[in-house]
Amino acid sequence: MSVQILKTLSVPAIAMVVSAIFTHHLLVPEIRKADDHVVDQWENFLDSSHLVPMDHFPVPVPDAGPVTAKPPADTTLSRENDSGDIWTRMRSRFNLPREMRPLVESRLDRFRKYPRHVEQLLHQGKPYLFYILGRVEERGLPTELALLPVIESAFDPYARSPAGAMGIWQFMPATARHVGLRRSGWYDGRRDIIDATEAALDYLTELHRRFDGDWLLALAAYNAGGGRVNKAIRYNRSRGEPVDFWNLPLPSETRDYVPKLIALGYVISDPERYNIRLPVIDNSRYFNIVDIGGQIDLHVAARLAETSVEELQRLNAGLNRPITPPAGTHRLIVPVAKKKVFLQRLAELPPDERIRAIRYRIRQGDTLSEIARSYQTTVASLRKANRLESNDIFAGKLLIIPAPDQDEDSSDATHTAMMHAG
Repeated sequence: MSVQILKTLSVPAIAMVVSAIFTHHLLVPEIRKADDHVVDQWENFLDSSHLVPMDHFPVPVPDAGPVTAKPPADTTLSRENDSGDIWTRMRSRFNLPREMRPLVESRLDRFRKYPRHVEQLLHQGKPYLFYILGRVEERGLPTELALLPVIESAFDPYARSPAGAMGIWQFMPATARHVGLRRSGWYDGRRDIIDATEAALDYLTELHRRFDGDWLLALAAYNAGGGRVNKAIRYNRSRGEPVDFWNLPLPSETRDYVPKLIALGYVISDPERYNIRLPVIDNSRYFNIVDIGGQIDLHVAARLAETSVEELQRLNAGLNRPITPPAGTHRLIVPVAKKKVFLQRLAELPPDERIRAIRYRIRQGDTLSEIARSYQTTVASLRKANRLESNDIFAGKLLIIPAPDQDEDSSDATHTAMMHAG
């Protein structure tokens, strides 16, 4: 990174970049899941895979229809508060095969060398771990699987690999289609905590069956693709060699992927032995899924829930825009402590005050800078609100123009502007 670029970054931004690079070298896998027929393409990214900061927003893909998936039945309360913290509950159902192989020992040594960073990575799972663990338990799966997002994305729902994998479970586009994750201009299921978790557990269960109940092979396939693992099995079998994970000729990145998860299990089971202090994460839900009955602006929702827009974006990372989709299932994830006040205020909110942002139909010859000046905002704000990677825009497309912070007296003017712009 050049000195000129560094000078343009704030201290927090520089810290975020450094943290992302450090996380990459410490924990995040350099290989990303890909479908069997595109192994050669993603192999080119092995040496350059990294996590993208949370404020990176990809360009929305073409509209694929409304989101209609329903959240799974909420069964996680059955074990809520049945122990002091999430770690006690998690370790009680660890069930992956454990062998203290050299690769596992090497990863544990690295964890022991950088304990504070491991603690930070685990802490980033605070909003999501209770829900994910509950879904893992409901399916009767090894609870170590709830730790996979640590390795995949450091629990960053906006993490994006150079190969195109996204979300805390790092789904490639083709794999996302295979497991039924929807994508549209409004929504990307790969970043949705609820839908992506269900899809990841479905996929892991499918791979577990495909590889005859061998969890280590299933995990290797989740990382490298089932075709790559099958090819390695056929290779060893043709030579009369063992076909277990530890003996297969897999890419080095994949051979390191499974030991990372096993090593994390050792850390959670006995943190003191590895000089790591587990972050305090209560065994209680962090969020609730609520029916909002229609479209709503996240800025309005944040005001109703007495929380920040950033918090709602983190919990609803599947949204491509700062407004929920106009069709499909109308749901919003809110912090559990804010559910009651949010629903009370939402019931009292007039329908025409649900949306503050302006929806602007791009005309021929428009530029982002001209639109930004017209609506007294910035190009950066427009790009962030619309997940634009560049200043390129196209006539006929819808552009969301975030409304500036305003008091309730100005809501009518914003609504009027929205109607004229649409």
